[in-house]
Formats: sequence, C-alpha cells, structure tokens
Amino acid sequence: MLGYYAERLHGVELNGSFYRTPPESTLVKWAEGTPEDFRFCMKGHRGLTYSGDAFDRVGLARIIGERLAPLDGRLGPVLLQFPPVRQRNPALLDGLLGALGRSAAAEFRHESWFHDETYGVLRAHGAALVVTDEEKWPRAPFVALGPVAYFRLRRGYMARTLVPWIETLRAALDSHNEVHVYFKHDPSAPRLALRVQRELAESGG
Repeated sequence: MLGYYAERLHGVELNGSFYRTPPESTLVKWAEGTPEDFRFCMKGHRGLTYSGDAFDRVGLARIIGERLAPLDGRLGPVLLQFPPVRQRNPALLDGLLGALGRSAAAEFRHESWFHDETYGVLRAHGAALVVTDEEKWPRAPFVALGPVAYFRLRRGYMARTLVPWIETLRAALDSHNEVHVYFKHDPSAPRLALRVQRELAESGG
C-alpha cells in the first residue's frame, strides 16, 4: 500500500505517532521503500503539547527527535499540535523546537498564539506556522517564516471551493522551499490531493 501511495503522491502525514513513535525497524522499512523525494510528516507525540507542566516535555522532544533519525532524508516537518486549552507560551515552544532538533510545523488551536512573539520563535528555528482550514478551530494567517509552509485542509471541498486554496498554495510555492498539504483522512482525500498536485505541477510548482 505504501509503495502504491508513494508512486502517486509526495508525502503522508501520520497520526499514529501522536500516540506512539514507530519502532526503528518500521522507520527503516519506510525509508527504504519510498522514493528519495517522499516525505513522512510525523505528528509529534501528545505528551509534547497536551501534558501538564510537571511533565518533562522538552526531554520527550529530545528523545523523539533522536528516534526519528532512521527516516533520514525522508523525514518531513514534525507536526506539533497544541490543544485549544493551551494559550501562547513562547518559552515552551522554543524549548520544544530546540530539543526536537528537526524541521517542524506548529498547529495552534488557540488564537492567542497568532502573535509576533510566536512568529519570532518559529522563525528562529526555521519552523512553519500551520494553516488549518477546519470549522471548529481558528485559522492561522499565512505567514512566511522560513523555508517550509504547511497546510491542513480539513473540510469537504468541491472544485469551486478548492480554487482559492490552489491560488494560496501557488503563492506558497513561490516563497518556500517546501510546501506540505494534507487533507482530512476520508475517501475523497486521495482525489483532492492528486488534483492539487496536478494543478500546481501544471503551473510550474
């Protein structure tokens, strides 16, 4: 299945790593079984952002960064997803990004994070601000902070409603080295991903 997927698309966002980092043998197998330009975007373990202050979140980030090493060049940005109850905490963000030591993208579900203070931390680490299109969460602005852009498109889309996003993605391609786009996990997702990929390729992306 992975080989079939990797022949057609350029990356995958993995949700299972939110609960458990895959073992080394699995990561090696994934890296060996995919093309050089394929990327695995691993969702960071929930302990990094959902746990309480007494938990060693920075220590866990360091461990996870080390455990992802077998993916080598196949590793895309690690997705740090902050829950809606966690408001802006630039010190925590800085500590996690520094300890992780990997390309990263941060998704915030509380609007207090959409602030120059946050953007400064992300920029310092070359991390991306995730733009998520989902009804129940505030949408981050599209801000170019580093070499990577990251979009999570989580609604149902038709050709007409997808057009504005394709234009935004074209703009992102012009200003970033990498642009990652992932749709909600449902039966329509592969079709939508292929459409976006095709249209961006036709425009030189």
